[in-house]
Amino acid sequence: MKNLLFIPCYNDYKNCEKILNEIDKLKDKNFDILIINDGSNEKIKFQSKFHKLVLINLKNNFGVGHCMRMAVKFALKNNYEKICRIDSDGEHNPIYINTIFNKLDIKDFIIGERDITYKQNFFKIYSKKLLNIIINKILHLKLNDYNCGMMGLNTNAMQIISNINLINYPEPQIIIELCARKIDYENITIKQRKRYYGDSSVNFFRGFDFILVTFFFIMNYIMNRKND
Repeated sequence: MKNLLFIPCYNDYKNCEKILNEIDKLKDKNFDILIINDGSNEKIKFQSKFHKLVLINLKNNFGVGHCMRMAVKFALKNNYEKICRIDSDGEHNPIYINTIFNKLDIKDFIIGERDITYKQNFFKIYSKKLLNIIINKILHLKLNDYNCGMMGLNTNAMQIISNINLINYPEPQIIIELCARKIDYENITIKQRKRYYGDSSVNFFRGFDFILVTFFFIMNYIMNRKND
């Protein structure tokens, strides 16, 4: 059974290189790696000692949603049966990768739910809590984390996502779309670490933009569902 690990990377070369070294040290290496460089400023070149690694360099920055859909289409085209996404900044510990792949044997979709023990940026906390309230209230769901970047999909879930134009912040959209289709899913707790180097790009304006983009997606989703 072919497994694919997807890492989106944008201006995060140093962090991505470090997490690749961590991934190579995992005991179970039964997966290939796809890195999509989303128009980074710096020239990117990665290699892995133990994994087959494919690097796709985009000339322009298209956003995580575009890259996620590209990764899913790549996985389906190359007959991968499972895909796991992990962020390039080091916040997600690679020890969960194989757990996600194993759970995808019996589930269609694995949702990461972050356990954050360190002090976070106020805007991150605010946007996450507000988003949870909006989605759970409007769509009658009961999840606690709609924007964790670590997740896993099997072929059934990938087929659905491959036909959807994903927004700039695709995590809530992916969860909503798959839950609406009664996809069999499971939550997995991810103990989130601090990023290796640099600061998070989520400031007040990015946090506000995240809420607005996601909120308008939800409104559009509800309106289209009523018209079906």
